[in-house]
Amino acid sequence: MTDDEELIALIDNELEPEARARLTARLAEDEALRARFEALRQSRDRLASAFDALLDEAPVERLAAALPKTAPAPPAPRARFRWAELAAGFVVGVLVAGALAWFTLGRVEGESEEDWRAAVIEYANLYTPDTFAFPSPDEALAARQLQAVGGKVGLDLTPQSVATQGLAYKSAINFAFADKPLAEIAYTDEKGAPVLFCITADGAGDAAPRPDKRDGFSTVSWSRGGRSYMVVGRQPEDRVVALAQTFAARF
Repeated sequence: MTDDEELIALIDNELEPEARARLTARLAEDEALRARFEALRQSRDRLASAFDALLDEAPVERLAAALPKTAPAPPAPRARFRWAELAAGFVVGVLVAGALAWFTLGRVEGESEEDWRAAVIEYANLYTPDTFAFPSPDEALAARQLQAVGGKVGLDLTPQSVATQGLAYKSAINFAFADKPLAEIAYTDEKGAPVLFCITADGAGDAAPRPDKRDGFSTVSWSRGGRSYMVVGRQPEDRVVALAQTFAARF
């Protein structure tokens, strides 16, 4: 497999556990590979949304009535959109290109400020304890990672400022959402389960910490000083709230 093929398989959750662990370890160390992964993921998400929106608004009943009586039965309800399926068909690609043009012109302006949080949750669904099974980086490497992501979101991040009891630091990764920098700091708890602390320089107004449950994750999000923050993990809600209080007191 090429790197792009492996990244697409990771996005579609189709990599074997061993291959997934190898690739996520590379992503933790290779910023260029992470940027490529994020570009593919964002393209996949935009195309998926556009394709689904086009199908949802298609005049299905009118088209079905116009079909000859000998036409085959309508297809079964579609499964979840998969990037690989789209890439395999030129005709589908043309349909999606049209849908994307309509979707971009008609919908982008109304995107919710919650979208970046939803994107983080979707990405977090790919993580398992195997994802961060590699050893924690030494302090020098951790400092370089944190300096790189902190510079993007305008914060002085150090191994000391992000350290918290009960969590092992694993990596700091630069992403972007809606052309705004998005920093993801990844930890594991005592059982190896991932916990994410995310920061985006989105210019949002101040907002108090707000606990939530999303897709099996406990989350707490807040905004301050033109940045938005979120702590997310599959840990009990009270623990995630306590972690968010710790970080909110520092940043």
